Amino acid sequence: MKRYPLHTLIKLREHRTAAARQLLLERQRAVQACRDACLVIEGEIIALQFERGEQRKRLLDPPGAGIPWPSALAQREAHIELLGEQAEAARQRLFKAQEKLREAELALAEARVAFFRAKARQDALEKRRDVWRGEQFALDARREERATDDLLQARHQAPA
Repeated sequence: MKRYPLHTLIKLREHRTAAARQLLLERQRAVQACRDACLVIEGEIIALQFERGEQRKRLLDPPGAGIPWPSALAQREAHIELLGEQAEAARQRLFKAQEKLREAELALAEARVAFFRAKARQDALEKRRDVWRGEQFALDARREERATDDLLQARHQAPA
């Protein structure tokens, strides 16, 4: 098994973390788009229901001059029926949009888990690098102390 230098692994982890972050942001935007679509459809349903209620209130209003009652009543009933069908179609679209929203939220949760896993692995490598650097600094300090001690001992042992 080939071993890579620590700085190469850290760069690779940084790249993977950045890619996971980008995916997470994309999934967040997709979820927000799905939520917005659901809100638009819900607004459309409310507007259609309101319009249908208004048309029902005016169902028995007298028709305009020259329009017979039966045809005016049939036309108004057909319009109310059409508004009901449009509201039902909008409910079906809302159901599909909510299903897409659930799928998008699931994908967002998976992307969030992947991001935090990648970030944790990157942090672990950086911690390992910091520990290694600390050990190297401690070794250098001990070498320097030994060299200083050797110089001091050589100075005191040298004939004066």
